[in-house]
Amino acid sequence: MSTEKPVTAGHHDLTEIDFTTLFASSIHDIKNLLFMLLNSLDETICTVSTNDGDSNNTSSKLSLLKYNGQRINDKLIQMLALFSIAQERYQINIAYNSVEDFIEDMVIEAKPLLNARSITITGIVEDGLCWFFDKGIVAGIISNAVHNALNYAKSEIRINAYAKNEYLVVDVEDDGEGFPQHILQNGGTLTAINDANGKTGLGLYFASVSASLHSNKRKSGQIELHNGGKLDGAVFTLLLP
Repeated sequence: MSTEKPVTAGHHDLTEIDFTTLFASSIHDIKNLLFMLLNSLDETICTVSTNDGDSNNTSSKLSLLKYNGQRINDKLIQMLALFSIAQERYQINIAYNSVEDFIEDMVIEAKPLLNARSITITGIVEDGLCWFFDKGIVAGIISNAVHNALNYAKSEIRINAYAKNEYLVVDVEDDGEGFPQHILQNGGTLTAINDANGKTGLGLYFASVSASLHSNKRKSGQIELHNGGKLDGAVFTLLLP
């Protein structure tokens, strides 16, 4: 006769756990840990660049490590944001922002990673352009677009911002081979996550959902993808009404 007893976790009934909330909380904790790790990497890269005789090679390796960590952090932020939106907990913070200052901040943030890969980044903004948008969520969209471009760019990434047809238009373009056809098959739009081609498309889905949170005069924000542009590569376009 068996004397084995069911395994329990102390006095806790695991069936009472809300695993959706637990999942979101765990992602939040991991994101915070990654943030501290990335800050430490920044300090290490600065120290190596100052003191190491072979600083270029070492800094490049550390920057690549930071890039991979940043990509993980991006995905966690996207998952948390989508979870909050789905649960109707996300509080969008629309404010009047200087587009020039915003793009300048994005370029400054991206430069250390791109310099380590010998890729230049520039921002070109229409003079005096200001717009209403959620700075935090739009920064996430553009940052993800820049990191994607970094995977394929040969030597240059460019961010263009201008007003057109009552929309703020932000293009992130690179001089790579362009988007593959399976990404462009829906006209450069994405309405669901699909891993049929080995990638979930989480970043593009996050960008599409986040853009749609911005609305004005019956118009909603959206993203578009196409090939060409001034650098003859991939072009990610964010449109905000």
